[in-house]
Amino acid sequence: MVTDMDTTGLIYKVLCAHNGSFELGELRANIGTMEDDLERVLGNQEMFTSAVSKGNKLIVAKTKMRLCRANGCSGCSNLHLCKFYLYGTCPSNERQGCRLCHELTSEHNIRVLREHCLEELDRKELCTLLLQNDNALLPPVCASQAFGKYSDPLTFFTFCYVTALF
Repeated sequence: MVTDMDTTGLIYKVLCAHNGSFELGELRANIGTMEDDLERVLGNQEMFTSAVSKGNKLIVAKTKMRLCRANGCSGCSNLHLCKFYLYGTCPSNERQGCRLCHELTSEHNIRVLREHCLEELDRKELCTLLLQNDNALLPPVCASQAFGKYSDPLTFFTFCYVTALF
């Protein structure tokens, strides 16, 4: 018997494999669960929301889970994970090592992921979900580039913060 938690995990997996959102009809075709079960799970507004794009209803993945800012505190309900590992860009190598966790499968992280029905997500899918839900993970804004005062290659997130256009 498929539980709501199983359905929730499967929906997260499909959405995050498709950059965090998916058209409702396509999601139904990919999930293959009973319509009532799907609607009940999608009705959880802490986990999913909807939007309309080009006339199609999109389902968007949400989560309250975050990366731990203290990196390793006990009793924490957030992931203990290197954000650069999450991005796939941690500069540390095996010789040098990184002081932060690179294990999605650590005892703590598995517990946190299970609490949020996210234990089936891989690193890339988890990165997609967290980036669209946690503004603290976005790169800093480069005001100099936004005003045309900087010509070096971008290492910052650039947008016009006056008009909020990307």
